[in-house]
Amino acid sequence: MLSSLLDTIKGQFGSKSYWLGCMLPLILFLAANAWVAYPHCKWIATLIPQVDAWDQKALEYSALLALLLAVAYVLSTTTAAQLSMLEGKIGPLRWCARFLTAEHSRSLRKLDRAFQKAQANLKRLQGTDDEKGLSYRWLDLLERSRIAGQTAPALSPIDAANWTQSSEGKLLSDIRTRQDRGSTIDPESLQKAVSQFSVTLATYRCGDTGTLSEALQSLQSAIQYAMDRYKFDVRRLARLRQTNFPGVRPNSPDPPEGGVSVNTLAPTTMGNIGRAMAVYSLVRYQMDLEIFWTRLQSSLQKDSKDYYAVLQDSKVQVDCMLMMFWFSLVFTLYWTGALVFWFTDGSLAEFLTIAVSGTAATLAFYTLACEAYRIFGDVMRASVDLMRFQLLQALHIPLPVGTEEEKELWFRLGIATGFMDPEAFRYKHPAA
Repeated sequence: MLSSLLDTIKGQFGSKSYWLGCMLPLILFLAANAWVAYPHCKWIATLIPQVDAWDQKALEYSALLALLLAVAYVLSTTTAAQLSMLEGKIGPLRWCARFLTAEHSRSLRKLDRAFQKAQANLKRLQGTDDEKGLSYRWLDLLERSRIAGQTAPALSPIDAANWTQSSEGKLLSDIRTRQDRGSTIDPESLQKAVSQFSVTLATYRCGDTGTLSEALQSLQSAIQYAMDRYKFDVRRLARLRQTNFPGVRPNSPDPPEGGVSVNTLAPTTMGNIGRAMAVYSLVRYQMDLEIFWTRLQSSLQKDSKDYYAVLQDSKVQVDCMLMMFWFSLVFTLYWTGALVFWFTDGSLAEFLTIAVSGTAATLAFYTLACEAYRIFGDVMRASVDLMRFQLLQALHIPLPVGTEEEKELWFRLGIATGFMDPEAFRYKHPAA
């Protein structure tokens, strides 16, 4: 047992997770503390002897290095607890869940409303198989108005200048500006612009160049852009919904289990990202990752080592950002308090610098940790999609023939594995 433990520790010391996830943040944390403490603690200078005295301090430095390695190793074993605290599963954030969750609920409702609006506007512009959309009708109306005005007189330079400054011209200019800025263009503005400009096209000859020709091209481009932008928004909002919040939309078709049991929000952003990972496999396959993740990892290590390495690298980034967040938080809290109560020789500028920069660093590392966690979640969801059948094969379970059969199978396996309920399965053994 002792040799196995030593092998585990040796492997941990050589891992990327240990050096990048724990040792590097620890060194940066100690360096920042030494830099701030140096003007107030003169004894720090004695720790750095002259070059000719290095051999006299070899034993002390060796002991210090061993201590540093041990502290980093201990910290590497606490990353799961650190993540659970930021997810709101344990600690102070869990105690404040009733207050913190409300803000995430409002954000989720806002996201769902934005998705529904983008989806409805896209349907209006794009149309259906039975009915042509507004974009087709608008483009057709503009073309028919342009043909009708071919025999009409053209705008004079003075009339063209006046038209540009009119409400109609300003509306088209505003639509063009929103397109240039990459903003959404609501169908109501386009409807108003098409209704007004179609009359102008039928009254005056457009021509191939000039003010009306440029306005027509801009409006046609804006109509196509509006439809493409709503397509983009639907996909973007769906991606945000999947990666940032658990559960399904209230108005989604046939929500599993009524869309209730999987829609429970966490008190923090990281908590919701974590729940979104678990809910993805539960909603799509009825596969509970709390039960099957360790087994799935074994299949990944055996059958897809390259992809497992990508998964591990993503986890290292999460661990590094988590450690940097906690170190920044401890650094900021300690030194803002120490400069007020203990080191009275500090200046106001020093206090403000540490307070502002430390707070900014803490918030930045939390944001980076959330982003790294999103990437890890995406890789994890992909591993479920790609490797779940390998897990079934490792368990000698026949592969399902359809989606409903697969959901039923994972549900029964979860019940049998997690609750030890009696379930009968037929095994499929490899051919001899």
